Amino acid sequence: MSQIAVRVDDELKKEATAIFNELGLDMSTAVKLFLIQSVLTKSIPFEVSLREREYSREEIEDAKKEIKRLVKQKSDVVKLDFSKQEDIDLFFGDEEFPEYEGLEWDK
Repeated sequence: MSQIAVRVDDELKKEATAIFNELGLDMSTAVKLFLIQSVLTKSIPFEVSLREREYSREEIEDAKKEIKRLVKQKSDVVKLDFSKQEDIDLFFGDEEFPEYEGLEWDK
């Protein structure tokens, strides 16, 4: 019989242990199940993917609400007229563009 030692975050171990206990398993048995299933299927027994995960409708709606809240909270809408120098200055702030100085439109 062999032993496997794995380092995991304390919180991860705590949460996994609670789930396994609800299933009537201890950590050792849960890990053995993972290894057995890996050998039987010759794979990791769950999908490992770089694809984006699927989001529930509730998560999407919550995200939309949060975006709307942030937009209302943070954005001051200002209409700019780029034919007016003051609006151009407002848009670009104190940025300087020396590489464009002396060009035709700078006169």
